[in-house]
Parts: sequence; C-alpha cells; structure tokens
Amino acid sequence: MHRKIFIEQLKRSKKTVFYLLLLIVATAFFVTSLNLYHNSTGNLQKAEETYSTLAVTELYGDIDQYGNLVEENSQTHVGYKAAAVKGYDISQIIGSESVESWDLRTQYGAYIEDRPALRGVTDDGMYVPRASGQLVRFRLIGQTPITLSLVEIQQPLIKLEILDDAAGCFRYQDTFRFHCFLTPKEVAGYADQIKQVNRSDETTALTLYPDVEYVACLWPGANWTWSAQEEGILEVCKEDKKGYKTDEIVDFNLCYPWTDYGNFHVAYDKDQEYLTYDDGYAMGSPFPLQRWEDVQNDPKLQSYYDKTWEDLKIQNYVYQVQLTNDITSVPAYHIGGASLSEGRMITSEEYLSGAKVCMVSEEMANFQNWEIGDKLNIHLFETFYQPAQQYDYSQPLWDSDTREFIHQGEYEIVGFYAKNPVTGNSGISPNTLDMSTFNIYLPEKSVPAVIPVEERYVHSSLFSVKIQNGSIDAFLDDMEAKGITTEQEGQFTPKFTFYDQGYSLVEPGLRAMNSTAKLLVVLSTALLLITSILIAYFFWQNQRQTVGIFRLLGGTKKQAVAAVLVCALLLCGIGAAVGGSVGYGVAQAIGSDIMEENVSHSERDSLFQAYVLPAQEEQESVVVTADPMLTLGACGSVLLFPLFLLGFVSADINKEPRELLPKSKA
Repeated sequence: MHRKIFIEQLKRSKKTVFYLLLLIVATAFFVTSLNLYHNSTGNLQKAEETYSTLAVTELYGDIDQYGNLVEENSQTHVGYKAAAVKGYDISQIIGSESVESWDLRTQYGAYIEDRPALRGVTDDGMYVPRASGQLVRFRLIGQTPITLSLVEIQQPLIKLEILDDAAGCFRYQDTFRFHCFLTPKEVAGYADQIKQVNRSDETTALTLYPDVEYVACLWPGANWTWSAQEEGILEVCKEDKKGYKTDEIVDFNLCYPWTDYGNFHVAYDKDQEYLTYDDGYAMGSPFPLQRWEDVQNDPKLQSYYDKTWEDLKIQNYVYQVQLTNDITSVPAYHIGGASLSEGRMITSEEYLSGAKVCMVSEEMANFQNWEIGDKLNIHLFETFYQPAQQYDYSQPLWDSDTREFIHQGEYEIVGFYAKNPVTGNSGISPNTLDMSTFNIYLPEKSVPAVIPVEERYVHSSLFSVKIQNGSIDAFLDDMEAKGITTEQEGQFTPKFTFYDQGYSLVEPGLRAMNSTAKLLVVLSTALLLITSILIAYFFWQNQRQTVGIFRLLGGTKKQAVAAVLVCALLLCGIGAAVGGSVGYGVAQAIGSDIMEENVSHSERDSLFQAYVLPAQEEQESVVVTADPMLTLGACGSVLLFPLFLLGFVSADINKEPRELLPKSKA
C-alpha cells in the first residue's frame, strides 16, 4: 500500500518524463553502438574465416622451346617467358612469415581397371572414348576380296568380324565405314609393307581377303552408349537421346596406334621430356594394318604388336590424377571456377592421415556413371607434365618401356566438383585458371611413393600459396628482401598473382566501421554513466521529501527504500524497453547503410595488388544485424541508475525524517 504513495507521486511529477527521455536516449545510444561494434568485430573475424588470399607463382626466364634456361638471343632462345620448371627451390617462398599454407600438386596417370575412360558426352547423349588409338584383330566377312584406297578420300562400307581387341570395352557391329587417316606421303613411305599385306605390287590400296586374319591400329569413331547387359562395356548406339535412329556403323579409321589429338604418331622422348611428332616408320611404327600370320612369323613385329596391345589395353582406362593437400588452393577452385556440387570436401584430417578418398568432376561422374561412395581401384604411374595443354581431354600416356605402377589403392569418391563460369583473368597460362573436367584429386599423403618436392614441376597451375589476408605487401617485401623477385642471369624469376576472394574489398569498410563503433561505444558508455549519475541524484532529491513525510507517518526505512527502488525500476523498465527497441531498430536501419557506404568507398578508392574476386559467401560475411541477446544485455545497463540511486539513498536514509524535508518547511 505504501508503494502506491510513491508511484502516485512519480506519476504527478513533470520531471518523470524528463528522466524517462534521458534513460531512453542513453539506452538507445548504448544499444546501437554496442550492436555495431559486435557486428563489425564478428564480421572481421568471419571475413578472415570466409576469405583466403592465394598467391599463384609463375616462373619467368630466357628459355628455349622446351622450357630450359638458355642465354638471351642465343640460337635456341625463344624469349623471356614463363615455363614449368622441374625442381625449382620453393623453400624461400614457403618460408615467408606471411604464408599460412602451400600446395605443390603433382600430376600422375591413373589406370582404373574396368572403368574405360570417356572424353565426354555429345549433344545427342552419346559417349566419346578418351583414348584415340585401338588395336583389333579381325577378318573379312564374305567370300569376295575387297579393295580399299589409301590415298583417295572414300568411305566405303565393309563387313568385318572382330575376333579380339586390345581395349576390351567395345562391342562392335559387323559393318564399318573405312577411312585412311594416313597422308599420301606417309602411305608412300610404307610401300614395301603394303605390298607384303596385299601379296602384290599394289601400294596405294589395300586388298583384304576372306579367311585371312588381320591386325589393325585404328580409331573407332562411332556413337557409343553404355551396354544395358554388361557393366563397363560400350556398344554402338542405336538411337540418340532425341529418339532419332543412328546408322549403327563404326568408323574404321586406319591410323597410328598412339594417336592423340589427330593424325600424328606420339612418342615420348626420355631426354627432353616433351611430346614429339613425326611421320610413320621413322618413329618405329610399322604400317598400321598387318596380316596376323606375318606378325606371328616376325619376332620383331610380334614384339611390337604384343607391347602395343598391352599398352593400348591400359591406355583406354587411363585418367588424370593430381595429388593435393588442399583442393581449395587450386586457383580455379579458389576463384569460384569450380565448387562442390554433391557430397563433401576432403577434410583436413583426411589430408593429414592420407585417407584413400577422392573428388571428381560432376561432369565426368555423369558420363562414367559414378556415384558418391563408389570405390575406384586406382593404379598410379608417373607421367610428364604438359603445361600448355591444348585440349581439356588430353590423357597421360602409358608406355610399358618407360612406366611402371608406383601405387595401387581403392579410393572412395566423397565429393563432386562442378565447373563454373568465372570472370577472373590474368596474363598467366590459360590452364592456370581452368580446372580440368578429367582431374581426379587424391590426398597427397595417400601415396607413399610420391615424387619428392625438390623433383616436382613448379608451374602456376600446380603451385599455390595461401598467405595471411591483408599481407600481400608484406609478402612481396619479404620476397624482394630475399632477392627472390630480383632478376638474375641464368635463373628463373618468380612473379606472383594474388587472388583474395574479396577480402580487400570488405576489409577496409569493416575496419572503418569497427573504429567508428569503438568510438561510439566509448561515447555511449560515458553518456550512460553520466546520465545514470545525474538522474539518480535528481531523482533522489525529488524523493527525499516523500520519504520524509512517509517516515513521519510511521513508515519504516526499509519500506521507504523499497518504494523508491520500485519507482526507479519502473523507470528503468520503461526506459530499457523503449530505448532498447529504438537502439535495435537504429542498428538494423543504419548498420547496413554504413557498411554499404564503407564498402562502396573502398571499392572506388582503394588500389589492390590482387584480383578481387568476391566469393559466394560475401553477402553472408558482411551482413549487419542487431543481436537480440546482446540488445537485451545492453538494456540491463540502465540498472546503473538504481545502483547509483542506492548510493545517494544510503547517504540520507539514516537521517531524521524532518532532515529530509525542505529547509523552508522544517
């Protein structure tokens, strides 16, 4: 009952409205500033976690056509250009204090048993094998010999019975469309061998006889599809995905056995480690069609075909593999040129433990009929790196004379990556910012016999370094101080391209907002303290007379103190509710505007030594919203008013009641 006296007196006092307004303003200001500071601090941390800065290295020097260092203006000098360098010492680069992690990927060939490698799917839904060369043993169907021109552009239909083939993954029909992929010059170089096949003096045409077995190197162009009866078998497609019937005819394209990207024989030069192209027999290849009996009777010829048979058997199941310690450090993946489309990423624990898991492209998984959780029995072999690949579907080459399997393991597919269009560009090699559809990514530590770092190729598509966000200048200064980026004769000079995913874009705005928010927190805290002290003092001066009268009427000290505190808490509750709501709304309304203005200003005026490529997470990372729980806690700061009030009450409550009354009325 006694509290009503004080509450009624509070309602009648005109100063109550003034006290409330002060509490509301102080609370709203404090809530707003605290929310802005919390947001800016959280967004800075989120930006650090969301974005990463990648330094891509490219090695420049005066080189010859094979990428070897030569003297400037020498006979073999082709210019000052970038090259893939084997065994370049990266220790000083990765030893920089700015470096968080690094990844020097290694490329391998991979033979996957029972998984024929496909180059892709045509618009009509039919499959194209990746390996161009095939080797088949066959005989003519029919009783009449047929003659096939080797120099005229003709495509006659022939009927053949395929007795055996090296690939083992094709089921052929009996009708073929013949075409010779050899040039007239190459045909002329095989004159003696063609006479032997024909058993005549004819050198510009082939005569095939019934009941004679032949072996031929060819490229079986056709429309293929997966067999519904046999897993891992391709058969001639009878209709495309639109329902149109096909002619069900395979192109019998006579060519060299190791055919890659066209009509050239491909050989591996062990000394120079590059692809060379030459004509026919000069590279040790016999005429690509022979009588089987001649092969059996000639030890040299038989040895050649036996080796070619085994090599082609493997080549049709060969894929590209890269070993990595972090797939997100692949430049294309880092800038958004590829992203996870299904499954999950390889985890840091799996990279460290060398778990037998892998990631493949969504596109390749679709035409290979792979699913998440499938196991791939991978046999790895070392291959040479082609930094200037002209075709996305190029394969590592298997040659049993120079290759051996260094590792075998069963790897589980845990994720698919999808290729995305990107706008990022640079002067570095085109394939640096691309991510091959045909790469299979394995944790480096899953392969025990991995190529040592000091023997690996260093190239912009293989070597990338993650540095601390905002440390581009520090990293470059460090490289300059070590003399790494200083051009020296007879040495390769690294040049760096940086991709920071947008950190440089949002960081200045976030820093500016954080500094502003800090100042606002200091000012609002000072205002809150001063306001609480002043309100407490004047509020108590207002209440002294009421307390004095109350005690003269028989009220106790405890009752008086409790009643005053109840009134103060009522003011606090209203002030906190209204002030907190206003502060929450203001933080929501102006926070995003401040952030947008800061980011816009940074985008206009800041100069970055990096390619700023905003990641998909950008909008999430710079979001500015008021925190309900933080707002609730900030509203509790108005309790400073009753705390200070208690101090003033404690100083006077023990006085005689008459001493609390105004002096003029005592």
